[in-house]
Amino acid sequence: MNRNIGTISSIAALLLGSSVVHAQGVALDGTIEIPAGNGGYANSMGDAIKTGLGDCVKIGLYNDEDQVDACAGIEEAPEEVVEAEPAPEAAPAPEPVQKEPIVTTATLGGEALFDNNSDVLNASSEQAMADLVSQLEKFQEITSIEVVGHTDSNGEASYNQGLSERRAAAVEAFLKAAYPNVDVTSSGMGEDSPVATNSTPEGRQLNRRVEVQVTAKSITE
Repeated sequence: MNRNIGTISSIAALLLGSSVVHAQGVALDGTIEIPAGNGGYANSMGDAIKTGLGDCVKIGLYNDEDQVDACAGIEEAPEEVVEAEPAPEAAPAPEPVQKEPIVTTATLGGEALFDNNSDVLNASSEQAMADLVSQLEKFQEITSIEVVGHTDSNGEASYNQGLSERRAAAVEAFLKAAYPNVDVTSSGMGEDSPVATNSTPEGRQLNRRVEVQVTAKSITE
């Protein structure tokens, strides 16, 4: 590679760029070769120079206060350390969707379970209760069963209230035996919650009933 070499005498002034270095009483034999155009530079006091090849040369009275960066006694400026930005925090996992409990009600006709004015499950009630248990088999994780008894309006209201409670209790006992780990309760509404008119035999038959309300977590299709 060709170089343009400039030669300066150690007793002559050295012009590098816009800075001038003055010899200050110490003569160096020979010459210093500095590649032309390689950016050699000196400090303002002329005490030290640095060539374009990165060599440092002391001239005259060298002192620490006026030394040139990266020359003798000067450490290279540390590289600026750029701290990496912290990684963004992971998004929290979505909350699991809570399913609403399943609530359903099965209605059993009074005549299918009890004889007239009786609160004891009769012989024919076996099929009706078996059908009820079959319906409940599709529910998974049953948490509670509530049994409510109803009557028509014939007779005294207080009698009907007691009869509805006793009939509900009979069905409750059956279901507790079938589902010992499930919370089963019962109550009676008497004649206070009809679903049809009490003016006709057909309406009164509909009102004589036992409702079984089931709460579960899921259902098998």
